[in-house]
Amino acid sequence: MYREMVFEDILKEISSSNMSVDGGTVAALVGALAASLGSKIANYTVTSGVSENYEVTLESVLENLLEIKEKLLDYSDKSFHYIAKFHSDEEEGEKKIQEIKRAAIVSFNIAKLNYNILKNCFTLHKFGDPALRPETKITCYLAWAALNSAITLVHANLEQIENGEEKANLLQDTIEFSNEANALIKKLKEEVHI
Repeated sequence: MYREMVFEDILKEISSSNMSVDGGTVAALVGALAASLGSKIANYTVTSGVSENYEVTLESVLENLLEIKEKLLDYSDKSFHYIAKFHSDEEEGEKKIQEIKRAAIVSFNIAKLNYNILKNCFTLHKFGDPALRPETKITCYLAWAALNSAITLVHANLEQIENGEEKANLLQDTIEFSNEANALIKKLKEEVHI
């Protein structure tokens, strides 16, 4: 859905009263922007020849970030789909709970993809064109915001379902992932100065 829309129409859709556009959709789109900006840094550095010794490394980062961008665009549509089903009057009981669980899993996957963007920020900072260091920091900030937004949504979705093994497992995974992400952020603050 969002892949085919122009940016202005996306903004209109997000700011509308349509309840199907949720924070997961926005977190995925912000992550896609972060991946796109990171891709620009890698692409420019490779094509300009600024960092010839690290061209293969940066090409790998570029490929990784482009793949992440595509996955995040897919997740923006999936998030929209699950939340639309949740808000529809057609879904009730167990079906509605399943949609909430799916939305939580989509949000968790959005967080993990943004984590991978953050990991690529180290390489971009170290080997990317020094003139694009501000853009590297912006890439980090966008991915960090999208990651935290997605984790917030995992918790919000899980609060709506009864306790059970599946909920407990996802909560535990989220806690472990959040700890790992916080350690990465700490390292980024020290090395990249975000």
